[in-house]
Amino acid sequence: MPGFPKPLVGKRVLDLSLLYPGPATAATLRTFGAEVTKIEPPTGDPTERLFPETYRLLNRGKTVMRLDLKSEDGKADLARHVADADVMIESFRPGVLARLGLGADWLHRIQPRLVIVSISGYGATGPYRHQPAHDLSVLGVAGYFALPSELDPKVVRPNIRLADALTVNAASLAAFAAIVEADRTGQGQVVDTSIFDATAAACLTMSLSRTAPDSSPEDQRQVMADSAIYTCRDGRRMAIATLEDHYWAEFVRLATPHDHDLRSARYASREGRDADKTRLAELLADLFASRDREDWILIFASGRVPVVPVWEGSEALDDDHLTRRGAIAQWVEDDTTFRYPSFPAVFNGVRDQDAADNEPERKLCIQAANDGTVFSK
Repeated sequence: MPGFPKPLVGKRVLDLSLLYPGPATAATLRTFGAEVTKIEPPTGDPTERLFPETYRLLNRGKTVMRLDLKSEDGKADLARHVADADVMIESFRPGVLARLGLGADWLHRIQPRLVIVSISGYGATGPYRHQPAHDLSVLGVAGYFALPSELDPKVVRPNIRLADALTVNAASLAAFAAIVEADRTGQGQVVDTSIFDATAAACLTMSLSRTAPDSSPEDQRQVMADSAIYTCRDGRRMAIATLEDHYWAEFVRLATPHDHDLRSARYASREGRDADKTRLAELLADLFASRDREDWILIFASGRVPVVPVWEGSEALDDDHLTRRGAIAQWVEDDTTFRYPSFPAVFNGVRDQDAADNEPERKLCIQAANDGTVFSK
C-alpha cells in the first residue's frame, strides 16, 4: 500500500512571506514534497524574535536566506532563484512588489510557469486593500463577531489565531489548484488571497443562513442551550452538543434522575428545546454545577453522547486520542529535536513524518481504549 503522498516532489517554492499564514502555507507544500527556500529581509522574520518556538515550527526543513530586495544585488539574487522556482509565496501589501520592480510581469518574464501566491490582509482590490491587518483586526470586520454562539454572547478573541489558520487552509488549497493548472496549461498563475477572504468565507455560511441577523441570540436557530459550555462544581467545564434528539435522550438518561425537569417531554425534540432556551440553559447550568468535572467524565465515559470535558492548559497535549491519532510529530535534525503538529489527515494508514529523511514513516494504529474510558489524559 502507498504511504503518505508526496505529489510536490521536484517542485521548488520560494517563500518571501513573514509571520504566520504565508510560512505555514509554504510548510504545507513542503509536507507534500516541495523544496522550500525562505527568503527574508536583512532584519529577518519578526516571528523569530517575537515567537521563536512558532518560527521554528513553521519553518522547519526550509533553507533560510536573507536578501535586500531594495538593492540591485538582492534583485539579481532573487531573479536567479525565481528562474528555478515553480511557486512563489509572498505576503507584502498589494502593490509593494510592483513598486520594487518585482511584480508579476517581471517574475513571469523570468519564469513563465511560475505560480505566484499573494497572501495579504485584505486582498489586492477593495477599499481596505492598503490597510494593515493582523488576525484580530480582520476578525473584527470579516463578520466573526457578528455571529452569536451563546444566549449571553461575549465578544472575546478566539484562543488561537483563527483568521490566520483559516488563511493557511485557503491559501494552501489555492496553491495546489494553481500548481495543477500551471502543469496542465504550461502557463503561470497569480493567486490573490487574503486573511479577510478566508475569514469572511468561513463566516458567510452561517451569516447568509440567518433570516433575521439582527434579532436577539435567543431567536437565532444556531444558538442552542444544549450546544454550549457549562461550569462544573469544581470550576472546570464540560461541553455539550446534543443537536439531535437521540443524543439528548441518551444525555438525560445518563445524567439525570427520573424526576428531573430536563426529562420533560417538551425538551425531547429539537423544536421543544429551542422554544425554551433560557429556561433550558438554567437547568443545564444547575445540573453541571452539581458535580465535579471528573464525575461528569465518568458518567459520559461510554462515548455515546457528545458531552466532553473542556481541557485546560497541558491537559490538551496529554489527551490520549491526540496521541493515538499521531497528531504530534517529532522533528529530529542534527542536534535539534522538537514537536510539531502533523498534517491533519491520514493517507493510506500513514500520518506524515518529515522529521528526518532516514526516519521511517509512522504507521497509524487506531485502537479503542481497552478499559472503555474515552476521555483520558
